[in-house]
Amino acid sequence: MGQTDTHTVAVSARLQTALDRSGFGVGLIDGKFGVRSRNALLDYARAQGLSEKAARAQLLAAPESPTVTYTITQADWNDVGQAPADFLEASAVPHMACTSLVEELSERFHVSEPYLSRLNPAIGEWNVATVGMSVNVPNVRPPTWHPAATRLEIDCRVFRIRAFDAQAALVGSFPCSIARDHTRVPTGELKVTTFAPNPNYTFDPAVFPESHRAQEIGHKLIIPPGPNNPVGVYWLSLSAPGFGIHGTPHPETIGRQESHGCFRMTNWDIVTLAGMVTAGAPLAVTGLPEAGAAAE
Repeated sequence: MGQTDTHTVAVSARLQTALDRSGFGVGLIDGKFGVRSRNALLDYARAQGLSEKAARAQLLAAPESPTVTYTITQADWNDVGQAPADFLEASAVPHMACTSLVEELSERFHVSEPYLSRLNPAIGEWNVATVGMSVNVPNVRPPTWHPAATRLEIDCRVFRIRAFDAQAALVGSFPCSIARDHTRVPTGELKVTTFAPNPNYTFDPAVFPESHRAQEIGHKLIIPPGPNNPVGVYWLSLSAPGFGIHGTPHPETIGRQESHGCFRMTNWDIVTLAGMVTAGAPLAVTGLPEAGAAAE
């Protein structure tokens, strides 16, 4: 990779990290300023009352370093375990854990595994990284970062969930995924009802009619909690029965139509959002095509 490309990746990652730290999520920090990052920047500019150009300059001028040094602990290694892809096998493990140290660090620091390796070129094999080793990681927002939000909005045109405070100011914005089939997206006057950190997941083969394996299993199963649980590390129930906002074990898929009906976020973004709202907060779903209109 040439010097110009290296500079472009570094600038993009700096912007992504600054946006994440400000509560305007980009999904995975990867040094590629794509659609998710651009939409995060536009929402940040809107919140600050700035042009896109001015918002970009403000973020790049932030005094915080885009990376920090992190020391690998025994607790990091203790978090590494099993997460079988097969539902029957998954129901038999105690915890749907991260399956490697690099995945655990990716979750903790909101970073793609390739970009984490790029930040640490001296580490050829992450599975031999030892306790006490120092690594470079993005300087992301802490898990306890959460300004209060009183209203949520899901924009299905750009796959963003936005949080507004009592003065109607935009205080956070995160990428999300919606149902593949627009008709399965819940609409109307919705509210956040209940909060479930570290949820189990009930596997029901009836929900996966397209899966031969699901039909072969043929009965419900309980999948234990963990970052690789099908609904991630958090579930927010909505007033529409059976629907919610939840995490995912596949953060790279966020920001498109790909769910069965619920709204998906990265694990770190759903934890942040859950800390911003309280039960009863209203949620509006916007940007769906009108009945009879062609899907985008």
